[in-house]
Amino acid sequence: MVSQTTPLKNAVPAQDDAFHILRDCRAIYLKQLGQLLQEAERVPAQAVQAFQQTVGEYFDEMASSSRRSGFDVADGLTASRISLVGESDLELEIRLGDFSSHLMERTGGDLWRVYLRFVTLLRRPDLSTAENPVGPKGIAMGLMDFCAQLEEGHEKRLARVDQLEDYFSKHLAVLYDTLNNFLAERHVDMAQPSIITAPDSAPAKSATASAAPANPAIALQRKLLGTTGELVAADAGPAASLLSQAMLASLLSRLDELEKSGKLSSVSPSSFSNTASQPSLESLIPDLFATETDKDAPSAPVTLNSSELGIPAGAPEGATIDTMALIFEAIFASATLPDAIKAVLSSLQIPLLKAAMLDAAFFASPHHPARQVLDKIALAGLGLPTDVAPNHPVCQRIQAIASQIRAEFTGDIKVFEQQAEALNLLIAERDSTVTQSAEAYIPLLHQIERRNQAGRRCHQVVEQHLAHGAPAEIASFLRNHWQKLLQSVWLEHGEQSEVWLEHNNLVSDLLWSIQPKTDMEERKHLAKMLQPMLQRLNAGMVRIGVSESEQAAFLDTCFALQTAAMRGAPSGGTPPGSAAVPDITTATPESSELVVGDLHLRILDRTTGSSRLRPPPARPGCWLRLAMDDEQRLCGRLCPSSPDSNLLLIANPDWGFALAIHPEILEHMFANNAARICSTDSLFDAAAESALRQSTRL
Repeated sequence: MVSQTTPLKNAVPAQDDAFHILRDCRAIYLKQLGQLLQEAERVPAQAVQAFQQTVGEYFDEMASSSRRSGFDVADGLTASRISLVGESDLELEIRLGDFSSHLMERTGGDLWRVYLRFVTLLRRPDLSTAENPVGPKGIAMGLMDFCAQLEEGHEKRLARVDQLEDYFSKHLAVLYDTLNNFLAERHVDMAQPSIITAPDSAPAKSATASAAPANPAIALQRKLLGTTGELVAADAGPAASLLSQAMLASLLSRLDELEKSGKLSSVSPSSFSNTASQPSLESLIPDLFATETDKDAPSAPVTLNSSELGIPAGAPEGATIDTMALIFEAIFASATLPDAIKAVLSSLQIPLLKAAMLDAAFFASPHHPARQVLDKIALAGLGLPTDVAPNHPVCQRIQAIASQIRAEFTGDIKVFEQQAEALNLLIAERDSTVTQSAEAYIPLLHQIERRNQAGRRCHQVVEQHLAHGAPAEIASFLRNHWQKLLQSVWLEHGEQSEVWLEHNNLVSDLLWSIQPKTDMEERKHLAKMLQPMLQRLNAGMVRIGVSESEQAAFLDTCFALQTAAMRGAPSGGTPPGSAAVPDITTATPESSELVVGDLHLRILDRTTGSSRLRPPPARPGCWLRLAMDDEQRLCGRLCPSSPDSNLLLIANPDWGFALAIHPEILEHMFANNAARICSTDSLFDAAAESALRQSTRL
């Protein structure tokens, strides 16, 4: 089976036919898209019309013959939309950008086929996947105007987008399949990926390994072939240039045997010189992958290269095989991918290699279903310990999916599409499990927020007392010790309680007691209050655990200052407004822990930090990799937290704890490359880039 893609030449009967086909395709698309929106939820017809109008305008703009500038198509936003400055609008724009990316991933195979037909229909080899007239970006832009029509609150809009993303993910593939069938019936063939010149769909011919290519897999394949090598023949897929179709059939048959053998041993390069001969299973490559029953100590995964199969390395077939080998070598070298996941991926080498041999779109399209399976397996395993056992429930689900692919794939990529959906379901279930586990920590966040509220209020009270000036020793004591006591009292009894008022008034009494006393009545009053005041100060220090030496030193300081005040001498305090006040905007992160029952919450906070007005650096639902100060490496999911809390909640059930972190601390980590979003990574692309860099150094 060879990919049924054709050049643009003679793909459409005539220009007039192309006009009518495009018009009818647009009508079908908008009608069914509107029906999908109405089926998702009951909404006013006016809002649906606004949605369809915007999507239709996007369709018309993308279908125009002139190609727009990179600025105009940046991230799928038009120049007019970039002008939005409201924070809620900006966050909705960002969310809809994610909406577009997620739909692109989940509809990859169906959308790719429609895209190839649009390349033919529009006679646009420069048409990028980002400019696909029926791509998810147009839907996202339509939803922006759809939400504006409903005039709902910001949180309601975001929740609506989440709901629609789930619904469209399940049903949009059917719409794309309808469009694909319509275009096929009108004799609009799929264009060859090799003729596409758009940067995000095929590599530019001048791309070099030193610069980051738009498609590292094809760049790697070209490098293996040499600068003059051709990846695809003029009118066939990549597996039809040097080898005859009989040889290709023989090669695929041998790959089937390799897959079924379980344990693989060495094969000589001459094994494929005679298509009539068949090597025994014992002569095949050893240990290409461990069997699923080998749970105790799986051997290191081994890749399959062209020399071991007797294919010339300079042939397109050899380049395909060796490209896949280098990509899998890079995958197996990953420091973050668990060994159990590597073993599953290793078992899929032959199905993926066969998909690459049979389908010209494999290397050209990042949305190819077989590549999507690879990426989604990595996504499903995010956050698992690197030494996770193969019998972990997530690993077992992934193993079952891989087994289905190995058992059912005979050349039809529908198998990969079906299992990609199974992986989507696993990913959604796991994300839901993480979110549910994180919900148990929400009450703890409330405790932290209440503690922080108490800290801010007590900080304010102490600074108000010190606004009139105080000796450095007194100011330090109030800020470092008494403020903690006030916070404890505030949390336990509240700000309106008599206990709070007593401890707050004690600060006023202390500061009054060290002021010069020139009046006899004032001296008498000081002498009378001195003993009970010092006793209360001492009791407060004991309550918050001040050491005995610090207690004695402070009481000695108070006694000396109060004695001087009795004599009318100044206390030596700082003048009003000049007391050293901590800079709350640059407060260093405070690390703490909160343990309640079985719940263990680690906290990185700025209890005196500035209030945050801008959106956090990542939104709930993202998986993050974090490099902590203690050199610990964490991978967890950013979960919804309480709207009353200023902290972000990152969770992973395999940790045994959760992490609450201040947004500004996380933002600082992003700026210093100590944090990054990893749930948008493509394992295939990252491995291809790594292999390309490695091959350049050799």
